[in-house]
Amino acid sequence: MDFKAHIEIKDLNVWYQNHKSLNNISVKIPGKKITAIIGPSGCGKTTLLKTLNRLIELQDNVKIEGNIYVDDDDIYGHNVEIINLRKKMGLLSQKPQVLPMAIYENVAYGPRIHGIKNKKNLDEIVEQYLKEVGLWSEVKNRLNSSALKLSIGQQQRLCLARGLAVEPEIILADEPTSALDPVSAKWIEEKFLELKKRYTIILVTHSLEQAKRIADYLIFLYQGNLIEYGPANQIFENPKYMKTKSYLAGKIIEDIKVDKELDIRGFAKSEISSKISYVLEKLSIGQVLKVITSSEQSVEELSRSIECEGHKVLELIRINKTDYEVYIQKRTATIYEI
Repeated sequence: MDFKAHIEIKDLNVWYQNHKSLNNISVKIPGKKITAIIGPSGCGKTTLLKTLNRLIELQDNVKIEGNIYVDDDDIYGHNVEIINLRKKMGLLSQKPQVLPMAIYENVAYGPRIHGIKNKKNLDEIVEQYLKEVGLWSEVKNRLNSSALKLSIGQQQRLCLARGLAVEPEIILADEPTSALDPVSAKWIEEKFLELKKRYTIILVTHSLEQAKRIADYLIFLYQGNLIEYGPANQIFENPKYMKTKSYLAGKIIEDIKVDKELDIRGFAKSEISSKISYVLEKLSIGQVLKVITSSEQSVEELSRSIECEGHKVLELIRINKTDYEVYIQKRTATIYEI
């Protein structure tokens, strides 16, 4: 992707005990855009989100490998201050996580942790961010009342105000509208469209309609693998890979049946195309060849070459730091019939 990344994830792997949740994820996330992470339940969406502010480490028996860079700094480096990292990233959870204290104290909590003690300054911050989320007129006369007495929609807006009050760079949102009524959900979506002018927003959502409405970029995960990534309108209108097409169409995602496997790691670059063509010629129309290749060869160049011959790249999966699996379906017509 041709943009300056605000966040860059490289070769990220995550295990919960013996279960691998994320497999060799490498992706760049642009600044001041909304990037939606989509995929079926259990595919690793929330896990990916939690690696970004290192909340993942609060869970037992978690192992993490790889690098995540925010503003070119590796957030898993040895000298990273976790408090400062999380100050950069406001988190909006699926269920509003209000603190069991007054409305005022919910918003003032973060600024106090980061050193603001002056009452006048705190008053200004509380008012500013309650106005930012459209709550000020609703709660200004009961700031000392418990936040737990607010409606679910109000609580979610309060959580957003609390996150914004520490002046983050990034907003992480994990299904932030799934527990809300349609009016409150619409308000959150519209607010995100406004906030992306100042913040990078990363949104986990099960709602494809929501992603269509507000996302600039999409990350599609399936079984811990990054299947497809790019501009949202491009993926919705013309998904590249088979699993993406199935998911967007609401169909059952099926594993690809492989008819032949070819390992071209170590082959000279000049030999690769002819070797693949030779093996494909031996297959029947519609059969699938799995090619294992390395990052030293141009995977994108290989894909273009295959598709120029009329074949179809069904999927491209990164299996480790250097190697990829490319699933190729033999063309369904001769080159002269296309």
